[in-house]
Amino acid sequence: MTKIAHWLIPCLRQVQVLKQTNSLSHALLVTGADGVGQEQLAREIVKDLMCEGGQAAACGQCHSCELMRADTHPDFRVLDGEASTIKVDQVRLLVRQINQKPQIGQNKVVLITHAQAMNINAANAVLKALEEPAPRTYFVLTSSQSTSLLPTIRSRCLLVSVPTPTVDDVKQWLLQFPDHQELSSLFWLTIQPFRLLSIQQQGKAKLYAGLPEQLNAMLQGTTAVSDVLKGLDSNNIGDYCNGLAAILHQCICHSTGAPLDGALHAIYSTLITRLNIQSLMLRYQALQKLKADLKKTNLNPIIQLTHELNQW
Repeated sequence: MTKIAHWLIPCLRQVQVLKQTNSLSHALLVTGADGVGQEQLAREIVKDLMCEGGQAAACGQCHSCELMRADTHPDFRVLDGEASTIKVDQVRLLVRQINQKPQIGQNKVVLITHAQAMNINAANAVLKALEEPAPRTYFVLTSSQSTSLLPTIRSRCLLVSVPTPTVDDVKQWLLQFPDHQELSSLFWLTIQPFRLLSIQQQGKAKLYAGLPEQLNAMLQGTTAVSDVLKGLDSNNIGDYCNGLAAILHQCICHSTGAPLDGALHAIYSTLITRLNIQSLMLRYQALQKLKADLKKTNLNPIIQLTHELNQW
């Protein structure tokens, strides 16, 4: 189990103080850039709220804390919008459940992660619950796109803003993981720590790590396009597009004076020799369009991305 990231601790302490002084709002909105740790912070806040003790932080020893550790607490409900849209029926079911008396302890807590995934009907159902909160019930929402939420939802929540960590912060945090060197080598893709961790947990770190070298070999004629796209299917086409787009984006930025990650030095030299900046931008736009099109249609991903790479 990982320790809470150190850049999240000041936010957690602020909420704990409000809890201890009985000044905490019944609804909290934890926001920040995608991947900086909103979900980890929110879950730490939930643990504190579910604890049966009166102290600021969860004791870790009461019955509620034991149930939270086992992920079996009956008064804690979660809706996760990371993978799909949160729909109104899900919210209505959840609201019916939390309107009942707590089965254990004192509080009931609803955690809605990636709350921007709520459709308008689901958002209105949540708004109604926030306007007429059940006793001893807390809502904790997380979002990386808080401005897309209903203004009336935002206005009823205590805003908890998660800071974006520095590169040095992320490097230090990654040291606790066995594959920290591989993850640090992906800073050209993202420096958001929890996105890096998600990539590693999904087994996709090697896919991204080898992409710059494979792409460079393809452009130099020593590797076929089919070798670069080996293992591509409808489930990971988005990862390939994200990786290729990140390479182009970093190269475009470097052409205007921004620093370039060492992993991209070779591919930058090759790309800038073959394509001018305008062409790089066109290829970047084409990748974004391809990614969107593949979600809406039944296009063959291998054929489509092979065609795209042949334009390079």
